[in-house]
This record gives sequence, C-alpha cells and structure tokens, in this order.
Amino acid sequence: RHPRIQPAIYSISIIGPYGKAEPGDSASRRRLLVTRPAGPDQEEGAARQILGTVMKRAYRRPVTEADYQGPLALFRKARGAGDFDAGIEMALSAVLVSPNFIFRVEPDPAGLAPNTPYRVNDLELASRLSFFLWSSIPDDELLSVAIAGRLREPAVLARQTRRMLAD
Repeated sequence: RHPRIQPAIYSISIIGPYGKAEPGDSASRRRLLVTRPAGPDQEEGAARQILGTVMKRAYRRPVTEADYQGPLALFRKARGAGDFDAGIEMALSAVLVSPNFIFRVEPDPAGLAPNTPYRVNDLELASRLSFFLWSSIPDDELLSVAIAGRLREPAVLARQTRRMLAD
C-alpha cells in the first residue's frame, strides 16, 4: 500500500499471446511499418521512412535530420544483434520515450520580452486544437494543413474544427 489518497496504478502485467513465433499482420502494424526493405542494403532507408512517418505525428511537426540521429543509431545497434524488426523496434522505442513525444514543448519566440503576448504558430495551434477536442495528437490532415502554414486562415481553421468535432 502507498500512503497516496488518489487512485493510482501500482503495477501492470501483460501476458501473452502464446504460441506465436512472429508478429502477426494487423492494420495497426501495417500503419506503423509503412514499408519493408527488399534486401539488406535497403534496410536503413526503410527504417528512415518508417521513423519519419512516426516522428512527424509523434513530435507534431516536420522531422529534422537531428531527430533521426538517436533512433537510427539504436536501429543499427539492435539490427547488428538481431534482424530488421529488432532494429526498428528499438528505434521506435526511442521515439516513444523522447521528450518531443511525451511533452508538448512550445518555446517562446526568441528575443521576446517577458509577459509579451504573441501568436502561436500553425503547428502549436494544431496541437492545442487537437488535444483540446480529441485529447490526442493531430491527425495527418490537420498536421499537413499546419505544416503548409494554412491553419490560421479563418475558413481553414473553421473547416478543420468542424471536421474534428464531427469525428
């Protein structure tokens, strides 16, 4: 027992599935693994494509070259000790524990005086809108509109908001 008054989860055990030699084919697995390498020489390119797709959504912004460095290093290390799936699993684990995924960081614009109001950019607006209405990350459509810099347009913002509310 913990002296905490609020409800809390002490532990979770996940058991199974039993008897499966390799991962099955599922819609969520296909959505995550957007490509498969045709051979060993294409594995790193496939890993970059998979990671780029996941990081764009997880980080709620375009992916930079610096974003790839840590996950790809882990991919290479785990791939060296196993297979492509082991490498991509390790790389995706790095994405899911990244502060860029776990926290919604919105730094103030550079050179802004304290207590000065400013407009959030389209990516920050997309993230705020999505977490407010869906309690989740922006979907591909909302993220694409924000990356294009069109979300702040009143008609686009209204259309996206209505779409999200109807979901």
